[in-house]
Amino acid sequence: MTQDHSAFSYEAMLGEYPDTMVSFGAGSITELYCYVLQNRINSAMLFAGGTSSANRSMGAVQSLFVDNPEFDLRLYAGIPPEPTVEDVRKMRAALEQSKPEIVIAVGGGSVMDAAKAAYLSMQTESDVNELFGVNTASTRFPEKEFKRIICIPTTSGTGSEVTPYSNIVDPESGVKKLIMEKQIIPSHAFVDPVLTHSMPQDLTVTTALDAFVHCIESVLNYRAENAHPDSVEWGLEGIRLIAQALPVVLKEPGNYIARTKLSAAAVLGGMCIRNRPTSLPHLCSFSFYGKVPHGVAVAALLPPFWQYYLESPEVRDITMKMSGIFSKEPEQTAEEIVKNCADFIAACKGPAKLSDLGCDRSIIAKVAGDAVQNPMKLQSCPRPVEPANAAEIITVILEKAW
Repeated sequence: MTQDHSAFSYEAMLGEYPDTMVSFGAGSITELYCYVLQNRINSAMLFAGGTSSANRSMGAVQSLFVDNPEFDLRLYAGIPPEPTVEDVRKMRAALEQSKPEIVIAVGGGSVMDAAKAAYLSMQTESDVNELFGVNTASTRFPEKEFKRIICIPTTSGTGSEVTPYSNIVDPESGVKKLIMEKQIIPSHAFVDPVLTHSMPQDLTVTTALDAFVHCIESVLNYRAENAHPDSVEWGLEGIRLIAQALPVVLKEPGNYIARTKLSAAAVLGGMCIRNRPTSLPHLCSFSFYGKVPHGVAVAALLPPFWQYYLESPEVRDITMKMSGIFSKEPEQTAEEIVKNCADFIAACKGPAKLSDLGCDRSIIAKVAGDAVQNPMKLQSCPRPVEPANAAEIITVILEKAW
């Protein structure tokens, strides 16, 4: 497996991101207190999940203000792993009642996504169902600058602490819907790897694989426009960090250095997909909602779609930038890199093939049908897919991967 990469410093990379102020490292959440003091903030709403881990993390934030009884810190816990539009509506109602000066989300991607959606809903006075789509709020309110949430991630996967994305479940349609809004990118992220140490192994794996696929899909998406000039290096560094750290964490869950690398990789992955978005693996993963953990689904879908992308010479060239990351000796072909990446996923308790997801084979038809509903994503991927032929192409790819 790849050795530590010394040519780039991930800490320096985190400081390059122009959209979110990232404070990274042990004890970084204490900087939140400094931020509050410096900006003379007197009230906050703290959103969190409902697990014991969430309670510990929420307690860590509460302890920052224990000596400041005049600070009005309202707590809203119990946000579920798959927040729905109704959850967002309840969170908005809590915000409207308390009218906090800042909003803080402590938890994994679901908590952060829901907090983004609720705060935007409150500020636009719009129901969450009116906000789905690309820059919907910015288009409706072109002169308005929205306040943005502050994030304290407790998992190492989604990168939501630095992204413009919010995925919310719509029970009526039975699918996740996406808000992609530049004005919901969090203003600050306080990333303390210590908060991730209590993650169970299955959550560690699925979140790390999500970050892993974020980085790879972003690097492959050479067609992205107006991307940050360093975004490819961010992605490559994130891939290296996960390749180094995930096997270690699976053997030594409390290994601080390895946990730190996973936390850094998750943030880098979020930075990447802000600039060079995901494509077919992530698009098709949403069809597995409610059946398979998201990170596991995207990990199973990555290799077959990557093989499909290799018909593009540009993708082959970019793939060769990953030579040596997944093996002791640098690979000589792009196909070898994809195979070794798939072997790495399987070795880290991820799926070795699509059928490992435990779904009936009929899921392939659903994936193909759902993907056709997103022609923009089909056209923007590294090897564009014509909507008219998309269902047939995706079906063939996934049948081979079964």
